[in-house]
Amino acid sequence: MAIIKVVNSKASIAHAINYITKAVKTDIRLIGGFNCNPQTAITEMKATKNAWRKTDGRQYKHFIQSFSPDEEITLDEANQIAKELINQSNLFSGYEICYATHKDREHIHTHIIVNSVSFEDGHKFNYSNYQLQKFKNLSDEILRNIINLSVRKIKK
Repeated sequence: MAIIKVVNSKASIAHAINYITKAVKTDIRLIGGFNCNPQTAITEMKATKNAWRKTDGRQYKHFIQSFSPDEEITLDEANQIAKELINQSNLFSGYEICYATHKDREHIHTHIIVNSVSFEDGHKFNYSNYQLQKFKNLSDEILRNIINLSVRKIKK
């Protein structure tokens, strides 16, 4: 199963997105967006902050979904799992996200950068421990479903 952790940083949103989308760490096919275009995510997220006059404070939330090096998973599968997780979770409704699956370590992992300001209503992104646990549980459920699909394909 994947591990999800939350990373705190005071770096700019541009720095975070530029880091996760570096060509030495990922491929263009492994970069995605939710409620924004990944190629223009920095501009879009900054525009949201400016529109709501919320340019100070924390600029984003950074989640990482990591798989064990022993886990039999491909880069494309990890990326698809992250995409499904982001799309199925109600945690991110109204927020722009840029995500990228990295290939630069022994373990496959996906970085998820969430704009700290909602484009819908200007609220700052926050979540409870309960919501974080639901997010982790959803990740596990998606993985179980994918594993079950793979097992069924092998049996056929």
